[in-house]
Amino acid sequence: MILRGAPILSVGWLILITIVAVGAPVLAPLDPQQPLGPPLSYPAQASFLGTDSLGRDLLSRLIFGTRFSLSIALLASAITISVGTLFGLTAAVFPGLFDRIMLWASNTLLAIPGLLLAMLVVARTGTGLASVVFAIGIGGIPGFLRLSRALFIQIRSQAFISSAVALGGSKLWIARFHILPNAGPRYISISTIHIAWAFLGATSLTFLGFAGDPSIPEWGSMLNTGRSFLNQAPHLAILPGFAISATIMAIQSLGRWISHISDPLDAGWRSSQSGNRNR
Repeated sequence: MILRGAPILSVGWLILITIVAVGAPVLAPLDPQQPLGPPLSYPAQASFLGTDSLGRDLLSRLIFGTRFSLSIALLASAITISVGTLFGLTAAVFPGLFDRIMLWASNTLLAIPGLLLAMLVVARTGTGLASVVFAIGIGGIPGFLRLSRALFIQIRSQAFISSAVALGGSKLWIARFHILPNAGPRYISISTIHIAWAFLGATSLTFLGFAGDPSIPEWGSMLNTGRSFLNQAPHLAILPGFAISATIMAIQSLGRWISHISDPLDAGWRSSQSGNRNR
């Protein structure tokens, strides 16, 4: 069940971190990579949120970390969604050998957890933010391909698709003007799930040190650094950990909300929301 205020909180949080990511150079008070003062200073001693283990301003690193973490996740999910949609839709529209190959390939790769598959890709391509983006994007393709294919096949089996075929519509025309538009609500839902997964996967890889340069202010890297100082300065790990968790939950909550309000078959959810408002 989705709480009444969850969509508002989710939208507010996502707008906030988007503004912070875009305006990071203006909003950050100091250089996130230059030491400011004594290491592990508490908030309000040397700066608003204190300093990290190397004396760098924690607030500035969190602000710039928003830009890095969001960029990695969005670029990776763009790879996943675009490639998964292309092959999933093609498999649904052209049943036969191609569909069987795509189904076999996706099922085979799904035997390997997506994060492990991404780690294998990074091990092959090397460390760095570009490698993390590519690895997470590739790691999410099998799952998204499988889900999108099932969704497109379900829509293809509807009566209005058969009518379009009887009227002489080509497969590509039907895919563009009938299958894709009618996939909207559920397509948004599975897309947001994979964006949240991409965010989690990206921060997990950077947490494990695959970002390359450890001085890069990225939330996963900051969480990894902060866990070594939980006794002296727990806020070094708590703040980036909270930011990661809040972002993932906001994306998933927003995706479920959009799917619910857009799906004409989900009248039960809207009725419950209406009943809550009338109380």
